[in-house]
Amino acid sequence: MQLIKIKKALISVSDKTNLKEVLECLKINNIEIISTGGSYKFIKDLGFQCTEISEYTKFPEILDGRLKTLHPKIHGGLLAKADDKEHQDQIKKEDIDFINLLIVNLYPFEKKLLEKADFETMIENIDIGGPAMVRSSAKNFKFTTVVSSIDQYSDLINELKNNKGSTSFEFRKILATDAFLETAYYDSVISNWMNNLRDNKFPKKITISGQLRDKLRYGENPHQQASVYKINYKNDFLSKIKQIQGKELSYNNYLDMYSAVSISKELGEKGSSCVIVKHNNPCGCAMAENALKSYELALQSDPISAFGGIVSFNREVDEKLANEIVKKFYEVIIAKNFSKKSLEIFEKKKNLRLISLENINEQDNLSYTFLGDNFLLQDKDQIEINKKELKFVTKIKPSDKDLDDLIFAFKVCKFVKSNAIVIAKNNQTLGIGAGQTNRLASSKIACENATQFFKDKVKGSVAASDAFFPFADGLNELIKVGVKCIIQPGGSIKDDEVIAAADKAQIAMVFTGIRNFRH
Repeated sequence: MQLIKIKKALISVSDKTNLKEVLECLKINNIEIISTGGSYKFIKDLGFQCTEISEYTKFPEILDGRLKTLHPKIHGGLLAKADDKEHQDQIKKEDIDFINLLIVNLYPFEKKLLEKADFETMIENIDIGGPAMVRSSAKNFKFTTVVSSIDQYSDLINELKNNKGSTSFEFRKILATDAFLETAYYDSVISNWMNNLRDNKFPKKITISGQLRDKLRYGENPHQQASVYKINYKNDFLSKIKQIQGKELSYNNYLDMYSAVSISKELGEKGSSCVIVKHNNPCGCAMAENALKSYELALQSDPISAFGGIVSFNREVDEKLANEIVKKFYEVIIAKNFSKKSLEIFEKKKNLRLISLENINEQDNLSYTFLGDNFLLQDKDQIEINKKELKFVTKIKPSDKDLDDLIFAFKVCKFVKSNAIVIAKNNQTLGIGAGQTNRLASSKIACENATQFFKDKVKGSVAASDAFFPFADGLNELIKVGVKCIIQPGGSIKDDEVIAAADKAQIAMVFTGIRNFRH
């Protein structure tokens, strides 16, 4: 396709950053400039020639600036086909000139959303004229060049320099593609905000608006390509993490990090917690009086599986803790902060990824699961146990200390792949059975782990199950190793049989009425 000589440009930008460099390039190439409101004043103040939009259209800006560019002289100039005689005759008749270049960035709706601006401010930051011009220009990219992001300024300058004031078809096509992405993303943020206003969690149509954060080396496996995207207007996991050291994060790192941080958040801030995750399952969790002790207890839970895992703390990592951590191989360490001395120690493990992460205050209560090109949408599993609503179904009742351990095990169990069994004691996991197709197998795995690493300590422990026991067999496995209290949802047609087995073994069992499957 032919080069298009840029003769007239329209500039309307909210963010004036780096605009001077573009203006100098337009001046060198003798390109006439039209502009609006604040952009016009900015350009004139820099000493560049510019025609104000109302002078160009012979129609004033009205409605407090809401209406200024929605005019035939603007959109006719952007949309007219330069190789169509009928178009040429029509715009000549209506005294409309071709506008070959549009430079726009939209009202900062997303920025205001992050700033928690009031309703009226949000409404006034919904751009109308900007997206309309961008779409007109992008539709007509065969003849019109549209720059919709500050990030494209240097590309535009180089293009005009290399082509003596013209742009190529390939360049215009790339920019047009980005322009439609920009308006689609912009409208998506607005529509999601509107849905939130009316508490419409499951609308008839939905859009997910994400921006590229990083291109990853590969996906779950080396033969799969992958990237990570984030929703910028959410104060979520990705907006909070800061990598201090180490190799770039992988696809699997992100999955495991999210699980680890979610469990840390679930355990709360009342004590120091440590969570070790491997293959998206916790393999060791503990709460203690300090970060070092919580780490030692979490590692004891399953020191074999911890190898190559991800470790998350809800406290600072200091020198003493760092010296213990480097004794084993881990992929990622997550903490609220790292002391200066700890960073000096970690420097010896240059590939070890260190992530600083403050508390997550997630705004979104929804969870997406993709099925190829389709997706499921549900509420996040954020339900908490209310002690007053627990149902004590056995003759023996748990003590207050037992209840605390049961709730700890319940919290961890929520993040274990189903079928899930967690054995715990004194705020420390002793055995975790995950991802089995029957509950008996998960119970056996949890018991095997507990007896392997805690032969004596497992006696008098507690256990949590993410769903009811369909038979007493899984329960009996836990009883054999010395579990004395069990927390489970209840609701099986065999509940009476399971309760009877618990009573026979003289252990306590509590029903929550809450199932926590994690597929």
